[in-house]
Amino acid sequence: MEPYAPGGSGWARTDAVAGATAEELTESLRELTDPALGRLLLEDMLKELLERIRARLAVDTATVLLLDSERGVLVARASRGIEQEVREGVQLPLGRGFAGRVASEARPIVIESLERAEIVNPLLRERGICSLLGVPLLVEGRVIGVLHVGSVTPRVFDAGDVGLLQLAADRVALAIDKAQLSEHRTVTEIMQRTLLPMRLPEVPGLRFSAKYLPAGEGPKIGGDWYDVFHLSDGRVAFVIGDVSGRGAVAASVMAEARTALRAYALEGHDVDTVMTLLNELLSSIRRDRSATAALFALELERQELTMVSAGHLPAVLLSPDGEQRFISEAIGPPLGAVTGHEYTAQRVSFPTGSTLLLYTDGLIERRDEPIDVGLQRLLEISRGALQGQERTFAERIYKRAASDGPLRDDVALLAIESLPHEPRMRFSVEATTRNLAGLRRAIASWLTRLEISERERFDIVLACSEAAGNAIEHAYGPGESTFSVDCEWAGGEVRIRVADTGAWRPQRRDERGRGLMLMREFMDSVNVERGQHGTVVTLVKRVSVQR
Repeated sequence: MEPYAPGGSGWARTDAVAGATAEELTESLRELTDPALGRLLLEDMLKELLERIRARLAVDTATVLLLDSERGVLVARASRGIEQEVREGVQLPLGRGFAGRVASEARPIVIESLERAEIVNPLLRERGICSLLGVPLLVEGRVIGVLHVGSVTPRVFDAGDVGLLQLAADRVALAIDKAQLSEHRTVTEIMQRTLLPMRLPEVPGLRFSAKYLPAGEGPKIGGDWYDVFHLSDGRVAFVIGDVSGRGAVAASVMAEARTALRAYALEGHDVDTVMTLLNELLSSIRRDRSATAALFALELERQELTMVSAGHLPAVLLSPDGEQRFISEAIGPPLGAVTGHEYTAQRVSFPTGSTLLLYTDGLIERRDEPIDVGLQRLLEISRGALQGQERTFAERIYKRAASDGPLRDDVALLAIESLPHEPRMRFSVEATTRNLAGLRRAIASWLTRLEISERERFDIVLACSEAAGNAIEHAYGPGESTFSVDCEWAGGEVRIRVADTGAWRPQRRDERGRGLMLMREFMDSVNVERGQHGTVVTLVKRVSVQR
C-alpha cells in the first residue's frame, strides 16, 4: 500500500489544489456541497452526494462509512457502485485495511493498485476495484467517518483529485454530523419511550412519581432506568439501575437487563435469586459493560420491604416519625463484574406514611467532590421536599438538586410514598388474571389499616376477588381493558363496588353461578346491576373494628 501523504506528517492543502484551477475547484465544490443537500434526510443526502462525486471525479464507486465510536468500527452507510456494502452491513475495524487506516490516521490515502495492498473488505476485490482514494470525514478535528472512491481500471489519483475530495468531505461532514444529531435525537426519543415505563401502575395506598433526564452534553441516551411492576404473588416490585457508559450500547445493555430482571422476577424467584441470575446473564454477554441495580419487593399487608443491591447507591427511607436514613447499601458487586456471586436480600419495615427514594448517581455526583458530600446533601434535599406541595415528590427532589446548575450526568428518580389510610379507596385494575393477587393484597392492606378483624378481612377479600374474576372472565374479550374498584367504610359497614364497562358473555351451563354463590355466602348483601354500559357488583358487609 502506498499512502498519499505529501509533506510527511501532514497534508498541505496548497499542494492538494495544484491540479485544479481556483474556478474549477470552486465550481466543483458548489456542485458537490449544494446547500439543498442539507435539507434531505441523511440516507437521501448521501446517495445524492455520492452520485455527484462519481460524476465529477469520473470514478466507478463512491462509498461513505460512518464511525461507530462505541464499538470502534466503520459501518457502510451509503454506496454507489458497491451497493452490496450497505445491503450486507459491512463493518470495518479501525486501523486495519484501507478505510480503517484512513480513519485512524485521519488523512487521505491513495492506493494505485490493490494487488499487494491489505484489504479487509472482500467486496472491493469482488467488484474488481483496481485503484482507491479515501479521505476522512472531519468535524472540528474529530473523525466521524470515511469517504472513498474507486476505479475498476488502473487510475492515478493526483493532488487535485485528493484536494477536491477532501474539501468536499470537509464541507459535507458538517451536514452529515448535523443529520446524525437529528437522527440520534429521534432514535433517543423512541428508545426512551420504549425502554422506560409508559406510565406507572396504580396501586392503592401508594403514590409513585418518577423523572428521567439525559445529561446536557454528549449522547442523549444512557443506561439509567427505573421500573415498577406487580409480582405474581401480589407484591409490588421497584427497580432502579444504571449501566456504565452512555450511548446506544449502554441503552441496549440496559434494555437487556431491564427485560431479564422482569422475566426472572415474574417467574417467581426471590429478589436475591433474581439478582444472582441477572449477574450471570450480563457476565455471559460480555458487552464490556457493568451495571448497578437495586430491587425492592413491597408486601403491603405486612408493610415490609425485601431488597437487594448490586453495587447501587443506597436508597433514602423517610419514616413517618421524621427519621431519615439510607437503606439497601451496596452489599453485592455490580452486575456483570464478578461471575458466580450470590446476592443476599435484606428486610426493612415500610410503615404507612413512609417515603422511599431511589435514584442514580447523576443526582448527587459533582466534580471534585467526595460522594459522601453528595449523599449528605441528598438527605437535606429530601427533608425539604417532604414539606413541599408543588408538583410531585420526584420533581421536587430534582428541582432542589439542580438548583445550583444543570446536572452533568443522566438522572433517573423513582419515589414511592405510602399514603395514610382513609375510609375510602378507589383504583382501576387492568383486566387480567395476573393482577388478582395484587388486588387481594391491596384490599387486605386497606382493611388491615382500618383495623378490621382477620376473619372479616378474609371474607371481604375472597368475595371481592370473585367479583373481579367475573369481570375479567365475562366482561371483556381479547385486548386491553380495565375495571374499577371503589371501597368505602362508613357506619360499621364495608361497601365495595366492582364496575366494568364490558358486555357479559352468556354463562355456560356448568358454571352455575359459583362465584355469585360464594359472594353471597361471605357478604351480607350482594347486588348485581347489568346495563348497556357495563356491570356493577356491589358487596356490603357489616364489620367490627379491633381497637
